[in-house]
Amino acid sequence: MSVYEPVWQGLVVVENERTGERVEFVVETAALLRMKVTWSKPGLRSVRHAHPGMEERWTVWEGRAAFEIDGVLVEAGPGSSIVAPAGRPHLAWNPTDEPVQLLIEMRPALRWAEFVRRYFSGQEDVTRLLEEFDREIALVPIAS
Repeated sequence: MSVYEPVWQGLVVVENERTGERVEFVVETAALLRMKVTWSKPGLRSVRHAHPGMEERWTVWEGRAAFEIDGVLVEAGPGSSIVAPAGRPHLAWNPTDEPVQLLIEMRPALRWAEFVRRYFSGQEDVTRLLEEFDREIALVPIAS
């Protein structure tokens, strides 16, 4: 993970070297976490999961993104917004070889920014993080 604060913007930026994901924290309040996100590599960002206490909303700015929410597949382009209501299983990924830029909002924010920072560091035990952040994220098995 690299973390730096661009002086001209005052934003904290984290990067996940494994996935090529770059996250700029734009707004951090109790009610809202707004992040500018770039998915530079194709493929999944994570395993199927849900946010028990938060809604996640993606707005695509550039490129194409794909989503699976409650088993429904959707592909979205610039200007499209997709929502995963709290507690609903979902996946999100870059289905192309080109970068995707999105605005992602979490409502309420809970401790999602802290989870992202710690997870992206790659230095923490993922099982312990999932236990500690159980209001923010829960893994969802694939239905057989």
